[in-house]
Amino acid sequence: MSNVMVADDDPLIVSALSAMFDEAGYTVRTAADGFAALTSIEEQVPDILISDLNMPRMSGFELLSIVRRRFPSIAVIAMSGAYSGAAVPPGIAADAFYAKGSSEGNRFAEILYALKDDSTRRSLRVAAPIWIPGVPVGEDGIATIAVACPECLRTFPHNLRNADFLYAERCCPHCHRAVRLAIVRPAANMDQTGVGTPARTVRITLPPYVR
Repeated sequence: MSNVMVADDDPLIVSALSAMFDEAGYTVRTAADGFAALTSIEEQVPDILISDLNMPRMSGFELLSIVRRRFPSIAVIAMSGAYSGAAVPPGIAADAFYAKGSSEGNRFAEILYALKDDSTRRSLRVAAPIWIPGVPVGEDGIATIAVACPECLRTFPHNLRNADFLYAERCCPHCHRAVRLAIVRPAANMDQTGVGTPARTVRITLPPYVR
């Protein structure tokens, strides 16, 4: 795992992670949003993707769901300041999670060590839902969106209710396959934290990459 993609719209975090991985011998590419990351991934598939969840244009929620379907070989680490703990938040298509602002300086080293075991990583994976950004709803509390079925690629309408976070499962009316959906409205201040704690600088030591 020698090739890393870092996707985050915070240039300070991108710079810190790039320097950290570069010093450890990894080849690092960066992107400021999900669309830019996806374009770069299509040009050259990385071994590891580290992605913030709250980004402009295409969020990390959406990016990771697409990557899980199209590039299942990529080991994915999600980052966010909106969740705590080491467990991957429910419904997010990632193999590991890093809480921004965490005081655990060697958390990245632990994650990378665990991700080396490809069989363990794949056994823990669950099907990725289609992430849909929240949209304004009408006075009746309902909005209608078009969903593209990942199996037959045909679209069908789906009604969204006024909820901040919602999981749903629909049956595609065309191919009759189950389609998992997730709707999210990220908070405006979702990721105001940095890679380490704001009170002090955390030194993170990464192991050299394994060919």
